[in-house]
Amino acid sequence: MQRKFRTISLSVTLAMACGPWNCVGAQVPAEPSEPLDAVQITATREPELIDHVPASISIVTGAELRRRGATDLRTALSLTGGVEGTPGGDGGPAGSVPALWGLREADAFLLVVDGVPWGGAFNPATPSLDLTGVERLEILRGAAPVMFGATAFVGVIHVIHYAAGSTPATIGFAGGSGGSYGVSASLDLPSTDNYRQSLTVNLENRGFMDDRTEFSRYHALYRSTRNVSAARLHLDADVSILPQHPAGNLLLRDGPVLHTELPRSANYNPAGAKLNQRRFHLATGLDGAAAVGRWTVNLAVTRTLDDTLRGFLRGEAFTAPADAGVGDGLQADGYSQTRTITDVYFDAHITNTSGAVNLTYGVDFLHGSGAQHAANFGYCIDISGSELSCAGARHADELVRSDDRRDFAGLYSQLDWKLGPRVDVLAGVRLNHTRESASGRALDNTGPVPVVAFEGKDALSRTRGSGVLGASWRAWAAAGNALTWYADYRNSYKPLAIDFGPEAEVEVLKPETADSYEAGAKLQLLDGRLDVDASVFRMDFKNGLTFADDGNGNFGRANGAETRFQGFEIEARYQLSPQLQLATHYANHDARFRRFRRDNGADAAGNRIEMSPRQLAGAGLLYTAATGLSGSVIANYVGARKLNKSNSVQAGGYTTLDASLSYPFDRYRLQFNGYNLSNRRDPVAESELNEAVTVTGTAGYYRLPARSYGLALSRTL
Repeated sequence: MQRKFRTISLSVTLAMACGPWNCVGAQVPAEPSEPLDAVQITATREPELIDHVPASISIVTGAELRRRGATDLRTALSLTGGVEGTPGGDGGPAGSVPALWGLREADAFLLVVDGVPWGGAFNPATPSLDLTGVERLEILRGAAPVMFGATAFVGVIHVIHYAAGSTPATIGFAGGSGGSYGVSASLDLPSTDNYRQSLTVNLENRGFMDDRTEFSRYHALYRSTRNVSAARLHLDADVSILPQHPAGNLLLRDGPVLHTELPRSANYNPAGAKLNQRRFHLATGLDGAAAVGRWTVNLAVTRTLDDTLRGFLRGEAFTAPADAGVGDGLQADGYSQTRTITDVYFDAHITNTSGAVNLTYGVDFLHGSGAQHAANFGYCIDISGSELSCAGARHADELVRSDDRRDFAGLYSQLDWKLGPRVDVLAGVRLNHTRESASGRALDNTGPVPVVAFEGKDALSRTRGSGVLGASWRAWAAAGNALTWYADYRNSYKPLAIDFGPEAEVEVLKPETADSYEAGAKLQLLDGRLDVDASVFRMDFKNGLTFADDGNGNFGRANGAETRFQGFEIEARYQLSPQLQLATHYANHDARFRRFRRDNGADAAGNRIEMSPRQLAGAGLLYTAATGLSGSVIANYVGARKLNKSNSVQAGGYTTLDASLSYPFDRYRLQFNGYNLSNRRDPVAESELNEAVTVTGTAGYYRLPARSYGLALSRTL
């Protein structure tokens, strides 16, 4: 949380975005000598002081990220109350599965990069997210049902890069544990008064302590703006090439049994496992002013190509040797897959200001279409992670294809009304129209000729409203100190997730709906040196995914689940001195099923939702000196959580420790970063693919990456 851009150093001209695998030396403009109110754009599309917005919003500046050596969402969000930036997941070691308000699902939150949904109408594209050249992060807890509609269900993480022509000119080099290394550069290209452009390039390789686990990133972002008559034209071109070798050291569970006997560092993927992605993104737009108000038109098109080979252990994989005649003698199930996804995003809106009233109204459209072809097979592997030759291994037992098309359209209007200097009312409505169609086919290839095992298609369209109503009241203000109360109600809905796994399921279920309530206080004391945001919330989901009896004793996917997320969160920053800042946060979450039936027919109502910790806490000291050594140390605690819906297995709490130390000289800065220095390997994210792929229904959990460290050198150009 950084709701005020405070004076943190007397003169800082260079900071680092260098981890052991990613180095971007970024020049940091001197912090202002007087505090300035932080401004957000995520909740309102227009710049608005955070203390006026009736919602819990945090800002993490790029300058702070570089000082802390934060290069992924886990480290970037480590001082944000109630938010987990869990690394890894089914998207590979470059990805993450963040959790807000206690809900950890791949598609529950919306990732936005420079105003564009990053991942479109499907899942957030966290693997391709690169924090090089980032100016700030804005984190909105709770839904954004008016401005972003059906994809922003439990929160928004908005990543904002430096504007074209304003990118600090730097070059950096880094190396670290696991064979990690990287080189990056940011610079402004030749510009004129009417045309500005900049380029950020990042080439890196990150290695992990786990066997055969790493990723490489080749990323370039070009940004430009041009004055066209009375308007401004902008263009962003983003290219990301991301070869990954996925982790295969999942913690396995069979019912109430955890397979803790398996080596932590072994990789049980088939030989040659890969998650290779090529992503091409182009965004353009115009904005200007007219008699009707300030207007903006944006269009973005993204094409993603994936090439995958991976696998998962079956439960009880090593209880009998492969030649013992148990089942088919195979220990694991894998698949090869090619996948293409096309995203299109369009938004046009106008903001009219009349006195104390800002009225924004517009239309947007989000299109996503994807198709996948996969071959499923079994294979043999030993307990150390070496693939073995055995009968039937690598045979394409099943050939599948599926495709899905989603169109989300909306008409929206939002009113921001300042009722005097103390009261701000935010109210908005949106008319949503969602349409989805899917088809799929599966061929059984175990016999002499392929046989159609499944073929089908489904479609569904819905039109539904959503909205928000909130207010903030500045109850007290004096000499840089202030107390602001706020409350809001939000209603939203969202179609269920599509993960494009290697299956041919095509059923399109009805969308989920959610109502959320939030109330809190934003407090500044000690002449603004102490900044606190505390809130309580409740969010009720309805019509979610559950399982129902088809009349023959088989339980299949159905609508009807109800879940509740409630709790309180607090985060604070205290400026102990111009150079030293203390940051703390604590959250207590209670996430439970109110109505849910498991796929075996058992009732899970009243149980805690899996992988949702009851408690989160953290503290960090950030020291930034004008000359000499600077550094940070951050500790985060994640409480105990249930690993399954029956709540029969629990994982204990754990604490991570990250630290950085840097020293400037001339135009250079040398920085050391250490991550997870406590070397915890706890389960942090459940695989949604593991159970879908394995024939035994084994659950798998990705572990926290092991301790890593790196040394980086950057130079201001």
